[in-house]
Amino acid sequence: MLRTQLKVACRLYNTLFHLEEEEYKKNKHSMSRNELRQLALVLRKRNTEFQALHSQVAQQVADRFYWARQRFFEGLANKPKEKKPHMYLSLVYPQGGWKLSNIREVGQGENTEKKKARLYLSKIGFFTVVIHRDFPLEGVSQVCVKLNPSGRIFVVFLVEGEVEAPYEEKRAGEPMEVVGLDVGITRLVTLSDGRFLDNAKPLERSLGRIRLLQRSLSRKRKLSKNWFKAKLKLAEEYEYVKDFRRDLFFKLGALLARDYVILVLEDLNVVGLIQRGETRKRRMRLYDSAFSELRRILGWQFQRHGKTVLAVPSYNSSRECFQCGEVNHSLALEDRVFHCPFCGFTLDRDLNASLVLSKRACRVGATRLVCLVGELRPIPPLPSLGLAARRRRGGAMIQEASPFRAG
Repeated sequence: MLRTQLKVACRLYNTLFHLEEEEYKKNKHSMSRNELRQLALVLRKRNTEFQALHSQVAQQVADRFYWARQRFFEGLANKPKEKKPHMYLSLVYPQGGWKLSNIREVGQGENTEKKKARLYLSKIGFFTVVIHRDFPLEGVSQVCVKLNPSGRIFVVFLVEGEVEAPYEEKRAGEPMEVVGLDVGITRLVTLSDGRFLDNAKPLERSLGRIRLLQRSLSRKRKLSKNWFKAKLKLAEEYEYVKDFRRDLFFKLGALLARDYVILVLEDLNVVGLIQRGETRKRRMRLYDSAFSELRRILGWQFQRHGKTVLAVPSYNSSRECFQCGEVNHSLALEDRVFHCPFCGFTLDRDLNASLVLSKRACRVGATRLVCLVGELRPIPPLPSLGLAARRRRGGAMIQEASPFRAG
């Protein structure tokens, strides 16, 4: 039923698209949002096929086309075009047409918040959904049901207002733990307290299977039954890579947000890094590391706990000496140990970079940090906890770095 609804919604979207084109060609007039909504309701009354959609869902399809057109006018996106049925994967109930009932707890141990419920969607039927967090039903303003390319169904509840009570912040005047974090390809993160997390490289590990599935898909006749089957298997593999990476980032963020109040990151130009990649393999590994997504998830986790993420300039962070502040311009990318030719300071390259980031946080964000921190104090070591979901292969642990000191 959901797939049928998505196909009907796609046809309604394409109908609105063609009618808008005809209107503009004849009268040089673009329909407003209300005109598109009314047109969607008129089409729904006249065409029995479109009556399979809930009236508010049909209006939301018109809203989707309107906002796609507005983004084109503002120069934020390409010109809207006709949608393909297998690419239209979500329906939105803006106000009514849904009901949540029979809510019951199913979580055990640490997952006590997990619940199950029955969700009714008008014109589709009932779903059994797993609820991962509590939210007020009276605050729900929109329900979106989304079909992933892999076949998994997700329901997103848009809730207005405060959902979760913020975590208690530390009292004013108390010293706050600060940690510098350096990102890389071999080691995903290196903390300024001497701990690091190896890069699990989920895409690189799955690349062999992805190539086989992609080759199998290219041999199928497009839009045939076997083509859809091969496409589903390929989507499942890509989704596994995405879920593996996000699971790792969220667990890392929860671990850091629990023990630290201020996280210092380098303000990287990730697009520039990828474009300057010398080899194809290096560019692929930069994509696989997903530094932008890591920073976004860590920022969300710290904000959720009422804590701070501070971005500092990344220029020469790996070449600057933590002890004397001089820059070692002769340091090459393959050198994994930092040696300062000015003061003789020697340390692991990534560990030195994370310490430099912490030092820059005091220098660049002095006004912001002085009032919160006062002065830095020794950071307690992180516990060695497994972070990656070992579902099929691979894994990662936070380990203790081995700094190389001389003299």
